[in-house]
Amino acid sequence: MSGDEAAAAIAEKCRHVPFITLSEVKPRVWITLSGCNFRCKGCFSIARYTVGKCMRVDELSQLINHAIIRYYGCNHVEEAVITGGEPTLHREYLVNLVRKLRNIASKIILDTNGFLLDDDYLDELISAGLSEVMFDMKAYDESLHIWYTGFTNKNIIENIKNASKKTKIIINTVLIPDVIGDDEIEKIAEFVSSLYKISKERIDFRINPFRSHMSSENISRDATEEDLKRAYARASKHLSDAVIGRSCVVERRIERRSGWITVFPDGEMRRRTLNDYKHMRL
Repeated sequence: MSGDEAAAAIAEKCRHVPFITLSEVKPRVWITLSGCNFRCKGCFSIARYTVGKCMRVDELSQLINHAIIRYYGCNHVEEAVITGGEPTLHREYLVNLVRKLRNIASKIILDTNGFLLDDDYLDELISAGLSEVMFDMKAYDESLHIWYTGFTNKNIIENIKNASKKTKIIINTVLIPDVIGDDEIEKIAEFVSSLYKISKERIDFRINPFRSHMSSENISRDATEEDLKRAYARASKHLSDAVIGRSCVVERRIERRSGWITVFPDGEMRRRTLNDYKHMRL
């Protein structure tokens, strides 16, 4: 093994974790792994960069355990969502993390851009305990996808098709006015509709509004309620159950406003709302 290969092997034993997040509504945890292969022009996540503390799987699982016991008074949560950044960058790490989460979560969800999640990788994750996959589908048109992310989406489309045969999947798309607009939303909805013929379970399609103040680049304006209604109408030509709302749509079904509890690698807990996220620097 060369020096570079040895360094890569060591690096894959840990991943940088800026924070984990607890729901104020029900026992749920989001685990944020930083670093991403995409460079999306409209990305709002600070976790696209390598930020936070480099943690081994056992360290991270201890942080999660201590946080949920301290905050919820129990050692089990309804859901654990592994997000980023891009969680699939280091396969062995992710598989081991899913195995650890089986002991503390009834449902384990992977939030991914889907680029690396091929057939074998998905099978290994499902065997480890993965319950469902949430695909962040940036665009259906390949040239638009390349412009927006820097990568083709051909393998992503195939990976989504494959996953739909094996597990529960959710597809999220951000409505970005004049960039990922009504036409593109309809193309994605039509693609989702085509999956119903082969899917193992119901597929949710969620249209999420772009928020310009959260974005790293000035590529568009905010998506308005009217924008969302038009996009929903286009999607509804192919789907009867498209959902408008953020990826954490479960939280929005509760009528009271809520935030989240951010837990940092050193154990510090801090309440935040979505508006705090952009200004958080770690």
